[in-house]
Amino acid sequence: MKRIIIFIGMMACVLTVSAQDAVSAIRKHYTETQEMVKQYAEWEKEGEWTMPCPMYYEVNIKQNLPGTGYHKEWIRLYFYEKENEEWEADEPMLFRNIHFVTAKYNYAAREFYDEYLFDEKGNLEFIFVRNADIDDFKGGEYRFYFKDGKLIKVIVSVRNLETEKYEQKYTGAKVPADYESDYNNYLGSAEHYKELFKTIDAGTFH
Repeated sequence: MKRIIIFIGMMACVLTVSAQDAVSAIRKHYTETQEMVKQYAEWEKEGEWTMPCPMYYEVNIKQNLPGTGYHKEWIRLYFYEKENEEWEADEPMLFRNIHFVTAKYNYAAREFYDEYLFDEKGNLEFIFVRNADIDDFKGGEYRFYFKDGKLIKVIVSVRNLETEKYEQKYTGAKVPADYESDYNNYLGSAEHYKELFKTIDAGTFH
Protein backbone atom coordinates (compact mmCIF):
# COMPACT_ATOMS: atom_id res chain seq x y z
CA MET A 1 0.00 0.00 0.00
CA LYS A 2 2.85 2.34 0.88
CA ARG A 3 4.47 1.66 -2.51
CA ILE A 4 1.23 2.51 -4.30
CA ILE A 5 0.95 5.81 -2.44
CA ILE A 6 4.58 6.66 -3.27
CA PHE A 7 4.00 5.76 -6.94
CA ILE A 8 0.88 7.94 -7.11
CA GLY A 9 2.80 10.80 -5.51
CA MET A 10 5.63 10.43 -8.03
CA MET A 11 3.18 10.40 -10.94
CA ALA A 12 1.49 13.54 -9.61
CA CYS A 13 4.88 15.28 -9.48
CA VAL A 14 5.71 14.18 -13.03
CA LEU A 15 2.37 15.47 -14.33
CA THR A 16 2.84 18.77 -12.50
CA VAL A 17 6.33 19.27 -13.95
CA SER A 18 5.05 18.33 -17.42
CA ALA A 19 2.24 20.88 -17.16
CA GLN A 20 4.66 23.56 -15.95
CA ASP A 21 6.98 22.87 -18.90
CA ALA A 22 4.04 23.08 -21.31
CA VAL A 23 2.90 26.39 -19.82
CA SER A 24 6.46 27.77 -20.14
CA ALA A 25 6.60 26.69 -23.79
CA ILE A 26 3.21 28.29 -24.49
CA ARG A 27 4.26 31.53 -22.83
CA LYS A 28 7.41 31.57 -24.97
CA HIS A 29 5.34 31.01 -28.12
CA TYR A 30 2.91 33.74 -27.04
CA THR A 31 5.76 36.22 -26.47
CA GLU A 32 7.22 35.43 -29.89
CA THR A 33 3.79 35.88 -31.46
CA GLN A 34 3.31 39.25 -29.76
CA GLU A 35 6.69 40.34 -31.14
CA MET A 36 5.55 39.26 -34.61
CA VAL A 37 2.35 41.29 -34.30
CA LYS A 38 4.35 44.30 -33.12
CA GLN A 39 6.73 43.95 -36.06
CA TYR A 40 3.80 43.79 -38.49
CA ALA A 41 2.39 46.97 -37.00
CA GLU A 42 5.73 48.76 -37.39
CA TRP A 43 6.08 47.65 -41.03
CA GLU A 44 2.58 48.88 -41.84
CA LYS A 45 3.10 52.19 -40.06
CA GLU A 46 6.29 52.81 -41.99
CA GLY A 47 4.85 51.49 -45.23
CA GLU A 48 7.57 48.87 -45.53
CA TRP A 49 6.18 45.77 -47.25
CA THR A 50 9.31 43.67 -47.01
CA MET A 51 9.55 39.89 -47.01
CA PRO A 52 8.06 38.36 -45.03
CA CYS A 53 5.29 40.94 -45.25
CA PRO A 54 2.45 41.13 -42.68
CA MET A 55 0.20 38.09 -42.99
CA TYR A 56 -3.32 38.18 -41.59
CA TYR A 57 -6.96 38.43 -42.54
CA GLU A 58 -9.06 41.22 -41.04
CA VAL A 59 -12.82 41.30 -40.50
CA ASN A 60 -14.78 44.40 -39.39
CA ILE A 61 -18.40 44.05 -38.34
CA LYS A 62 -20.81 46.89 -37.55
CA GLN A 63 -24.46 46.33 -36.71
CA ASN A 64 -27.32 47.21 -34.37
CA LEU A 65 -28.24 44.49 -31.88
CA PRO A 66 -31.60 44.21 -30.09
CA GLY A 67 -31.31 45.50 -26.54
CA THR A 68 -27.67 46.65 -26.72
CA GLY A 69 -27.65 48.88 -29.80
CA TYR A 70 -24.56 49.66 -31.87
CA HIS A 71 -22.14 46.75 -31.98
CA LYS A 72 -18.62 46.61 -33.45
CA GLU A 73 -16.20 43.75 -33.95
CA TRP A 74 -12.63 44.03 -35.18
CA ILE A 75 -11.07 40.62 -35.80
CA ARG A 76 -7.58 39.79 -37.03
CA LEU A 77 -6.65 36.25 -37.99
CA TYR A 78 -2.89 35.74 -38.28
CA PHE A 79 -1.67 32.59 -39.96
CA TYR A 80 1.26 30.28 -40.52
CA GLU A 81 2.36 29.91 -44.12
CA LYS A 82 4.37 27.09 -45.68
CA GLU A 83 5.39 26.50 -49.27
CA ASN A 84 3.97 23.50 -51.09
CA GLU A 85 7.19 21.76 -52.10
CA GLU A 86 5.33 19.36 -54.41
CA TRP A 87 3.23 22.04 -56.03
CA GLU A 88 1.34 21.21 -59.23
CA ALA A 89 -0.99 23.33 -61.35
CA ASP A 90 -4.19 22.16 -59.64
CA GLU A 91 -2.81 22.55 -56.10
CA PRO A 92 -2.20 25.56 -53.86
CA MET A 93 1.30 27.06 -53.92
CA LEU A 94 1.10 27.75 -50.18
CA PHE A 95 -0.38 25.97 -47.18
CA ARG A 96 -1.86 28.23 -44.51
CA ASN A 97 -3.13 27.49 -41.02
CA ILE A 98 -4.52 29.65 -38.25
CA HIS A 99 -1.91 31.00 -35.85
CA PHE A 100 -3.27 33.82 -33.67
CA VAL A 101 -6.57 35.66 -33.34
CA THR A 102 -7.29 39.03 -31.76
CA ALA A 103 -10.89 40.17 -31.34
CA LYS A 104 -12.12 43.51 -30.01
CA TYR A 105 -15.86 43.99 -29.59
CA ASN A 106 -18.52 45.69 -27.52
CA TYR A 107 -21.97 45.10 -26.10
CA ALA A 108 -23.61 48.43 -25.23
CA ALA A 109 -20.91 50.46 -23.40
CA ARG A 110 -18.85 47.45 -22.31
CA GLU A 111 -15.66 46.69 -24.22
CA PHE A 112 -14.18 43.20 -24.61
CA TYR A 113 -10.91 41.80 -25.91
CA ASP A 114 -10.00 38.17 -26.73
CA GLU A 115 -6.89 36.37 -27.96
CA TYR A 116 -6.55 32.79 -29.21
CA LEU A 117 -3.17 31.14 -29.87
CA PHE A 118 -2.78 27.98 -31.98
CA ASP A 119 0.15 25.73 -32.81
CA GLU A 120 1.21 24.96 -36.40
CA LYS A 121 -1.22 22.03 -36.58
CA GLY A 122 -4.16 24.25 -35.63
CA ASN A 123 -4.45 22.98 -32.04
CA LEU A 124 -5.56 25.53 -29.47
CA GLU A 125 -2.76 26.43 -27.02
CA PHE A 126 -3.89 29.51 -25.16
CA ILE A 127 -6.87 31.79 -24.59
CA PHE A 128 -6.58 35.25 -23.07
CA VAL A 129 -9.74 37.23 -22.39
CA ARG A 130 -10.37 40.62 -20.86
CA ASN A 131 -14.03 40.37 -19.95
CA ALA A 132 -16.02 43.27 -18.56
CA ASP A 133 -18.56 40.91 -17.03
CA ILE A 134 -16.45 38.99 -14.53
CA ASP A 135 -17.47 39.25 -10.89
CA ASP A 136 -20.45 41.60 -10.93
CA PHE A 137 -19.18 43.74 -13.78
CA LYS A 138 -15.95 44.71 -12.01
CA GLY A 139 -13.95 43.54 -14.98
CA GLY A 140 -11.42 40.77 -15.13
CA GLU A 141 -9.14 38.50 -17.13
CA TYR A 142 -9.06 34.81 -17.99
CA ARG A 143 -6.04 32.77 -19.07
CA PHE A 144 -6.51 29.17 -20.25
CA TYR A 145 -3.57 26.95 -21.24
CA PHE A 146 -3.91 23.74 -23.26
CA LYS A 147 -1.69 20.75 -24.07
CA ASP A 148 -2.69 18.10 -26.61
CA GLY A 149 -6.22 19.51 -26.63
CA LYS A 150 -6.62 19.31 -22.85
CA LEU A 151 -6.86 22.17 -20.37
CA ILE A 152 -3.82 22.20 -18.06
CA LYS A 153 -3.93 25.60 -16.33
CA VAL A 154 -6.46 28.31 -15.52
CA ILE A 155 -5.80 31.80 -14.14
CA VAL A 156 -8.61 34.19 -13.23
CA SER A 157 -7.85 37.79 -12.28
CA VAL A 158 -10.31 40.47 -11.19
CA ARG A 159 -9.85 44.22 -11.49
CA ASN A 160 -9.69 46.04 -8.18
CA LEU A 161 -11.96 49.07 -8.53
CA GLU A 162 -9.85 51.13 -6.12
CA THR A 163 -6.39 50.44 -7.56
CA GLU A 164 -7.54 49.69 -11.15
CA LYS A 165 -5.10 46.75 -11.09
CA TYR A 166 -5.87 43.12 -11.89
CA GLU A 167 -5.51 40.81 -8.90
CA GLN A 168 -5.28 37.04 -9.20
CA LYS A 169 -8.37 35.38 -7.81
CA TYR A 170 -7.85 31.77 -8.84
CA THR A 171 -5.17 29.53 -10.35
CA GLY A 172 -5.45 25.82 -10.91
CA ALA A 173 -5.80 22.99 -13.39
CA LYS A 174 -9.60 23.04 -13.57
CA VAL A 175 -12.24 25.67 -14.29
CA PRO A 176 -14.21 26.67 -11.19
CA ALA A 177 -17.97 26.10 -11.49
CA ASP A 178 -18.62 29.88 -11.47
CA TYR A 179 -16.65 30.25 -14.70
CA GLU A 180 -17.59 27.09 -16.61
CA SER A 181 -20.19 28.85 -18.75
CA ASP A 182 -17.73 31.54 -19.85
CA TYR A 183 -15.05 28.91 -20.49
CA ASN A 184 -17.34 26.92 -22.75
CA ASN A 185 -18.28 30.10 -24.62
CA TYR A 186 -14.61 30.84 -25.31
CA LEU A 187 -14.00 27.31 -26.53
CA GLY A 188 -16.91 27.86 -28.91
CA SER A 189 -15.37 31.15 -30.05
CA ALA A 190 -12.05 29.43 -30.75
CA GLU A 191 -13.82 26.95 -33.04
CA HIS A 192 -15.78 29.78 -34.64
CA TYR A 193 -12.59 31.66 -35.51
CA LYS A 194 -11.00 28.51 -36.92
CA GLU A 195 -13.99 28.07 -39.23
CA LEU A 196 -13.96 31.77 -40.13
CA PHE A 197 -10.29 31.48 -41.05
CA LYS A 198 -10.93 28.42 -43.22
CA THR A 199 -13.81 30.18 -45.03
CA ILE A 200 -11.76 33.30 -45.78
CA ASP A 201 -8.65 31.34 -46.69
CA ALA A 202 -10.57 29.15 -49.14
CA GLY A 203 -11.51 32.27 -51.11
CA THR A 204 -8.00 33.75 -51.35
CA PHE A 205 -5.16 33.16 -53.79
CA HIS A 206 -2.43 30.77 -52.57
